[in-house]
Amino acid sequence: MLHALGFVTGDSTIRISSPFVFHPGVQITVSEPGDAKWVYMMLPLPKGSLIERIQVAHHRSGIESRVTHIRLVEQKEPMAAEVLYDDPIEEEIPSHHIISSACHVVVERSVLLNVCMEFTSSDDMIEFGSVEVQYIPDYEKKMTSDEGDKKRKEEKLIYTSNKKHSEKNHPTLVDMFFQNNRRKTISNNRTP
Repeated sequence: MLHALGFVTGDSTIRISSPFVFHPGVQITVSEPGDAKWVYMMLPLPKGSLIERIQVAHHRSGIESRVTHIRLVEQKEPMAAEVLYDDPIEEEIPSHHIISSACHVVVERSVLLNVCMEFTSSDDMIEFGSVEVQYIPDYEKKMTSDEGDKKRKEEKLIYTSNKKHSEKNHPTLVDMFFQNNRRKTISNNRTP
């Protein structure tokens, strides 16, 4: 569980207010309304971890202002990055809500959590509380190298072909466990 204190931005129109007695979260306001207001947070995850879900607790004061995207980006070089996961938040969500985004991303380098907001008024405010990252540490080490490479290629094809990532489109840990056990049973039955 992380606190929203880790959010930073490079946009000079965004103001980030640290928490104090009257508001425990990090408040985001803008001097100029717009639809692409990004804040970023480095995720302190070890290489080889599998990120399964991102949850962001937030509160907003404007009716039209809202969070529009949850994105995971892999930082490669100082001026190069790759989008690993992008989830547009299309449904109407209440003003007090935990945004939950299911994903399937294996950490290979530094990963940033990017949150995009749309502000229709400079009087509006979006406040972030905790950020929860559900992940499996050492996911890569738990698979053999051949199985891991094959599985990653299969997963990358599945998840890059779907624009909207949903939980029903990817196997659960139980499915993967039973699939591996079935393979072992079949291979054991074939040996004389």
